[in-house]
Amino acid sequence: MVDGGQLLEGLPGDLPSLRRHLGYFQTYHLSPSWPGLVVCSCARLLEENGSVHVKSIERIRDASHEIRQFSKYVGLAAFWRNRIFVTERSISRQPMMAQTILMPFEVHQRVYLRGVTMGVSWRKENLPYASRVIWRHLGTNPDKRQVLSRCGVLPVNSRQLPSTVRSYLEAPPFNILSVPENF
Repeated sequence: MVDGGQLLEGLPGDLPSLRRHLGYFQTYHLSPSWPGLVVCSCARLLEENGSVHVKSIERIRDASHEIRQFSKYVGLAAFWRNRIFVTERSISRQPMMAQTILMPFEVHQRVYLRGVTMGVSWRKENLPYASRVIWRHLGTNPDKRQVLSRCGVLPVNSRQLPSTVRSYLEAPPFNILSVPENF
């Protein structure tokens, strides 16, 4: 039987490599809760006492459906075999877990981290799903109000999305993987 201590021994993994990615990020992914739209959020990787903590905020305003969603997540990150593993839980009355695996490309560019995120949809009967995700590094001290103001949902073809984000999220084969409703 595995206890939580053995799992926590894997965190943060290669801390010197993970330190190169500390700071703030604008994050982008597709979700079945918002079909045809990109969910833009913000996240921060922060080292505290030898661990790398993750704090994320998702803020969505959908005036046409009178929806205002504000979600906070906290978690931990690890670096193993040139991959960043992020595990988060939401801070709410009905918490949930999410996992993300990111692939740094140190040699070619350091701005974008591409990968996959797995979570639970907010509006589609809490169905689990997996989607491409891309994190854009904003540095260690960006204008936080500006970062938060960019959070929300945008059409995949929006000019507000960086072209790198748009092409990664649209690249074939594109699927949002989800458990069928009548399974």
